Amino acid sequence: MLSAFVRTPRWRLVGAGLIALFGLTEIAVRRAGLVDFATYTRSEQFGYAPNANQAGRFLGRNQWVFNDRGLGVEQPWQPNHRPNILLIGNSIILGGNLYDQKEKVAQQLQARVGAGCSVWPVAAGGWTTINEMRFLEHHPDLIAATDFFVWEYMPGQMERVNPWTREVTHPTERPLWATGYLLRKALHERFGAPPLTAPPMTDQIGKHYVEFDGLLARLAAASQRRPAGIIFLYPDRNQLANARRGVEWVPDRARVESLAAAHQIKLVDIARFPQWTDALYKDGVHPTAEGNGVLAAILGDAVHASFAQFSCGAQPLKRSQ
Repeated sequence: MLSAFVRTPRWRLVGAGLIALFGLTEIAVRRAGLVDFATYTRSEQFGYAPNANQAGRFLGRNQWVFNDRGLGVEQPWQPNHRPNILLIGNSIILGGNLYDQKEKVAQQLQARVGAGCSVWPVAAGGWTTINEMRFLEHHPDLIAATDFFVWEYMPGQMERVNPWTREVTHPTERPLWATGYLLRKALHERFGAPPLTAPPMTDQIGKHYVEFDGLLARLAAASQRRPAGIIFLYPDRNQLANARRGVEWVPDRARVESLAAAHQIKLVDIARFPQWTDALYKDGVHPTAEGNGVLAAILGDAVHASFAQFSCGAQPLKRSQ
């Protein structure tokens, strides 16, 4: 046996060692939950959206779930469980892999409004306002069942639909080779992505505001309440600093204000709340888990003030501090 081992070519020993190393690495990556993430469906109309009926636990601890309509909650879509509050946005609302389900804005807002109302988050990371509109247009039953809505709005989001671009940002399936996927993702994050080939649709921005106007009208008609909903202006870290210096940070504020007034929708500027501070950002844009709680508290108060005549359950809405 020893002589056979000695005669084994060194390259075979090295190869066997590498194979064993790759195998152990793959097992470790999967056991760590590094590829236990959500998958997405691609669409020419709205770009992409989370797949329905999926759940997991990223890193073995951060629970996430999407229901039978791809909405980021555990309970199945129940349009007749009224009142329904539609919560619309991008990664600010979605949360992401680094938040546990209970830390996300939708879950915290649900806790604040009470079990008698249902909060349904419509969101995906990287969505623009156009992605959000097109997704809702593709799912008219969501609009029809809405009693009240809360819509996140950020500057510079009216140019175009952000398309699906690559597996490392919005995977359409779980990778067969988890280690290789993580290597590709690391390279993408280190060196960045090439710019999108399609130019911004600046000539379409005016039409997009018209489209936004029409969708707000449909949501207001479905609600039949006044105010019909809330548009909240969300600042990134630099925009918050500008706001605190008295500099206008929403270039199209007048246009958004006009649309909100036309449909009796309440406008909430997050930058105007003293409890929203620079310390609540985990990067230049996204809130920390604590920030999600503060944002949910601000929105909960706004929902309470606008929606107070409708009961959301035995427990009253909690007031933010």
